[in-house]
Amino acid sequence: MRCVRIDFTKIGESKYISHLDLMRCMSRAVRRARLPMWYTEGFNPHPYMSFALPLSLGMESECESMDIRIEGDMTNEQVFSALKAVMPAGIDIIRVREPVFDPKAIAFGRFVVTFTGEFQPGEFSALLVSLLEGGSLKSEKLSKQGRHKVMKEVDVSANIKQYKVNTAENAVLLEVVLPAGSTVNINPSLVADAVKKALPDIAFTASILRKELLTAQMEVFR
Repeated sequence: MRCVRIDFTKIGESKYISHLDLMRCMSRAVRRARLPMWYTEGFNPHPYMSFALPLSLGMESECESMDIRIEGDMTNEQVFSALKAVMPAGIDIIRVREPVFDPKAIAFGRFVVTFTGEFQPGEFSALLVSLLEGGSLKSEKLSKQGRHKVMKEVDVSANIKQYKVNTAENAVLLEVVLPAGSTVNINPSLVADAVKKALPDIAFTASILRKELLTAQMEVFR
């Protein structure tokens, strides 16, 4: 028995698949691919599958990963070919490899927030940079306080490790590195919410793509 890490994308309509449904989808995929899965022991045996930092609903990703355990002598190349042939639209297998880092090593995520709307990209870009440089991006997050859930203000600017702003023909792209581990986790949707709160007179929408997961040393999770 050995552990195999499967990297895949979650693009397009698949961003509306919840994590629970994704688990069901991947479980069906490994069965259709006839992978020699290792099963857990006990009263309810099931194939071992583990996902690194599940993605929020509505976000796209180029860096999803799933660990499985297989038996026998099936190679990584054979696992790749078998899985790639049975994946649904929007979920594409990138590579199959041996794990390097433990998922607990994940500390940051690199995201691209794409803003589109009724604005001139150059002007909106300048406003966005001003907000980022001024440290004035704040949002609200549902948190636990004892047994109750309360809304707490989050200083989004203080949690941004790196950022870069680019303009396109009809959009502004904000590439941002945020805490994404088990200790501190800042959802990139909070960045979009904070920008909307700071710029209430500008109509726009924001889409989010996760590009990379990173360790505390800023190494790409692999």
